Amino acid sequence: MVNNGLRGISFVLLMVCLLGVAGCTDDETATAPQGPVPMEVIQAETRVMPLWGEFVGQISAVETVDVRARVAGFLIQRNFEEGGSVKKGDLLFVIDPKPFEEDLKQAQSGLEYNQALYAKAQKDFQRFKKLYDEGVVSRDEFESYQTQVATYQAQIGDNKAKVENAKIQLGYTKIYASTDGLIGRVQVDVGNLVGQGENTLLAKISTQDPIYVSFSISENDYVRATRNRMNKDENREIRLLLSDGEEYNQEGQVSMVDPTIDSQTGTLGIRLVFPNPENLLRPGQYAKVRVLIAKIEDAIVVPARAVMDIQGMKSLYVVGDDGAVKSQPVKLGFEVDNLVVVQEGIQVGDKVIVDGIRRVRPGMEVKPNVVPITDDGATPTPHAESAAGSVDAENEDK
Repeated sequence: MVNNGLRGISFVLLMVCLLGVAGCTDDETATAPQGPVPMEVIQAETRVMPLWGEFVGQISAVETVDVRARVAGFLIQRNFEEGGSVKKGDLLFVIDPKPFEEDLKQAQSGLEYNQALYAKAQKDFQRFKKLYDEGVVSRDEFESYQTQVATYQAQIGDNKAKVENAKIQLGYTKIYASTDGLIGRVQVDVGNLVGQGENTLLAKISTQDPIYVSFSISENDYVRATRNRMNKDENREIRLLLSDGEEYNQEGQVSMVDPTIDSQTGTLGIRLVFPNPENLLRPGQYAKVRVLIAKIEDAIVVPARAVMDIQGMKSLYVVGDDGAVKSQPVKLGFEVDNLVVVQEGIQVGDKVIVDGIRRVRPGMEVKPNVVPITDDGATPTPHAESAAGSVDAENEDK
């Protein structure tokens, strides 16, 4: 019985050992190298890269006009909606015209009165001139009538000026829009006395189309932009990015450049003018201004998503001629449309891994399959996804 029990125990131990050996063999087989992994890569290439500068701009009206009362009186009428659009010549406000109408009547009466006196004085002068020529009246009498004619003539001139001034003052009781634009809030309600001692502000009109965008540019960017503009065959592009991130569909032009650079900030003020046919832009808004500063010839570029950033150090996974992956430190320039300029670290034609870089490790062997860089930053083909998946799976198994 004892021998039978020992034989049973020995059989069980033998089976455990055999299973352990089989498991080890399977593990060794599973971890055995499978050869280079297929991986899609791009080749670094050169392109003409536009260097865009982005600046914060503030929008303002080309014209902002104060609507003011030029005569004193009670405001009796308003003919517009606040915040609405007005046209040049639209009647905006009316001040009570009655006092000014009376002033005009009085001035006209004074003119007519002196015109009548002047007509009589002329007749007397002609009569006494004839008598003077005949020697009937003295020279003093004749000259007194001559002076009287001149006096009434001067008074008529004064009366005419008073009539004209009264007409002008009466005209000021009707206040018209001096330009096209949007009119703001009313500063004085109907029924109030305006223009007493000062030209009371009634409202403001801001022009909308075109519209100004002002910003400041650094001295360095100004020099580069100026040199770029010296090529007369090349138009410098100016674009506007609105608060929603969308690009404004109108292109601007330079309206004015400050004559001097601000010595305290080292910046130069620039004012642009943009068409605003739909009144989308409003004075007081902020927007990003994009200015084409320069175009860089023969810039080495790679897709921006190929770049790794480890504690501020930029690098790329580069595949050597032997298929080995190397982490290559690089110095980067600016980025445009998902392509980044590489200033140092790689050469034209170097094979760079773009997708699946989180699963790739230095020293790993791959079989590179070169795909082109597209305008949106080397969008991978479906094979790239499967290749990246193979690499991920391989690394997970390891």
